[in-house]
Amino acid sequence: MKEFMEYDFAVETIVLCLFLPKGKGDAVHKDRPSHGLALHIGAERLYKFDDGRALTVRDGDLIYLPKGSNYSVTTATLGECYAINFDISGDATFEPFTIHTKNVRDMLSSFEAAERSFKNKKQGYKMRCKEKLYRILAQLQKEYATEYASSQKSDLIAPAVTYIHEHYTEGELSVAELARKCNITPEYFRRIFGKIYGSSPIKYINDLKISHAKELLLSGEYSVSDAATLSGFSDISYFSREFKKATGVPPRQFN
Repeated sequence: MKEFMEYDFAVETIVLCLFLPKGKGDAVHKDRPSHGLALHIGAERLYKFDDGRALTVRDGDLIYLPKGSNYSVTTATLGECYAINFDISGDATFEPFTIHTKNVRDMLSSFEAAERSFKNKKQGYKMRCKEKLYRILAQLQKEYATEYASSQKSDLIAPAVTYIHEHYTEGELSVAELARKCNITPEYFRRIFGKIYGSSPIKYINDLKISHAKELLLSGEYSVSDAATLSGFSDISYFSREFKKATGVPPRQFN
């Protein structure tokens, strides 16, 4: 991963930008023709490479797939996936890796914009796709370079992070409540959380709620009101604003 994160990329060609809905993506790949980055939303997938390496990706994880690699993909939990396949100048090689991006919303926005441009094929679309790919690469390299929070600090807020993932759909979680679980002040909790996750605690929680609401709406079995309530939003107006901010469309138009 270190070599990838420190490499000065010169993207030659955007080969493909695509969106894989739930239930798609399981396959066997032989001699992959290009480099690839794939962001997983709500999914858990296992990538097995022919050298015996196995990488698991989960919600909010990004995987790098090397040019020329052989691997298979199997799904444990259904979810979505955005991918960009590309070629670069030179013959640099990198090992496959996964990383949990700190700012899923910004990363997802770049992948979505690249997929839309590639699909629409309007004049200059490949340059717009390159722009989004460079933005993704820059975000990854910045997160990697600025990751300096110690494991001790990660362990310090671990009780709160675990609590968030277990209870985010049950209503509003306050920073003061989360800080108490770690026996630190709210100000210190916010500072550590932001350094590690690149987001405020409230934004991180809202991103989890929105991701869950998207899954419920895509199932076709829940109304907007039900999806909001089951995702932990008590105010339907606030839910609608946050949903549109995250996805670009109101929840009633999301499909």
